Amino acid sequence: MWQISISLASLAFVVLAGYLIFLLKESRQAMRQAQDTLNRMQEKLELTAEESVRTIRLSREVLEDVQRRMKATDGFVDAMERTGEAASSLSRSVQLVSRTLSDTVLEARETLHTRQDTVKDLIELTTTGIQLWQRWQAQKPSKTGTPDE
Repeated sequence: MWQISISLASLAFVVLAGYLIFLLKESRQAMRQAQDTLNRMQEKLELTAEESVRTIRLSREVLEDVQRRMKATDGFVDAMERTGEAASSLSRSVQLVSRTLSDTVLEARETLHTRQDTVKDLIELTTTGIQLWQRWQAQKPSKTGTPDE
């Protein structure tokens, strides 16, 4: 009887050892798959990090460009404000020209603040100023008869 018990215990041990070997093989395969998955994820994360760095650099360049353009626009805005003030003081002398010039300057300021293309706005304002100056010169009575006054 004890021989049967030893035989059964040996058989159980062999079956258990076989099952453990099977489990070890499956564990190794699962570990390899996990390692492959982690390697692929690491590659993707590295690519994502590189793209993020490129995106950040591009964003900085765009932001710097926008800031440069804003500074350039500030100069135009300051020039337009000084032009408006000069035109306003000139318009006080002649009432008809005063109304026309004030309206034009106010429209030019609104146009300047609402449009992106400040160079076009500057050209329009200059043209309008020249036309108003010509109108004013045409309506201004000549004291000495010379066109320089």
